Amino acid sequence: MAAPDRRPLVEAIRAAVRIAIEATSLRAVARAVDMSPMGLKHFAAGTQPYSATLRKLTAWYAVYQSEAGGFSVDSVRSALVLLTDGLPESGRGRATAVLLDDIHKLHAQFGTRPPAWLAALRAEAD
Repeated sequence: MAAPDRRPLVEAIRAAVRIAIEATSLRAVARAVDMSPMGLKHFAAGTQPYSATLRKLTAWYAVYQSEAGGFSVDSVRSALVLLTDGLPESGRGRATAVLLDDIHKLHAQFGTRPPAWLAALRAEAD
């Protein structure tokens, strides 16, 4: 299974960063992400982040989205990136599929309704 394409996630994070900067300030968001204001400004302007910076941004984004009132497909995707961090790039797609399948099985086992994002992300993983 191929590694997931990170571009949609990066663009979702970039959009969230821009919104957060408009709502507060560049310095406040940079502090929350744990990066320099100039680095965040460059990211918001469109530069591609280094892997360590992307990990920080992804962690911030997962928290930001959950505090914003729920979990979108993009926010869960960012959480999955965090959960599979450290695995070889070639195995992350498979690991993501296994995690999503296990969540689906748990909902079936407990007779609960899976969240809407689960079907969308399972379809992407196939």
